[in-house]
Amino acid sequence: MLRKFFAGLLACGALLTVACGRGDDIASLSKDEVYFFYQDTCPHCHEAADYIREHHKNMRIKPLDIKMPGNRRLFEQAVRSYDIGQMAGTPLICFGRRYIMGWGDDDVARLDEYAKDYE
Repeated sequence: MLRKFFAGLLACGALLTVACGRGDDIASLSKDEVYFFYQDTCPHCHEAADYIREHHKNMRIKPLDIKMPGNRRLFEQAVRSYDIGQMAGTPLICFGRRYIMGWGDDDVARLDEYAKDYE
């Protein structure tokens, strides 16, 4: 009985995820894409997103809210790939073999440099 309950719960969750468009269609990270991992409650994420919108309008970027299950898995994959460890946080912006984690004055120049290959 308990098994049927959990199986039904998992099936409902999967259906809701697909129906709400909250699933993730990216199976793994590509070195040809820029990934922007963020959280809605993160002020640094908003600052980075605003900067990108203003200064890099043509940059091909995939914004990924890490609260979504598929996006969370990709975030964890990126953390492992870049060997970031326990101090992982947002924003995390991945550019092929390079990344920026967090957002401050020093990160603006790095983003400008990294973005050249993706605009």
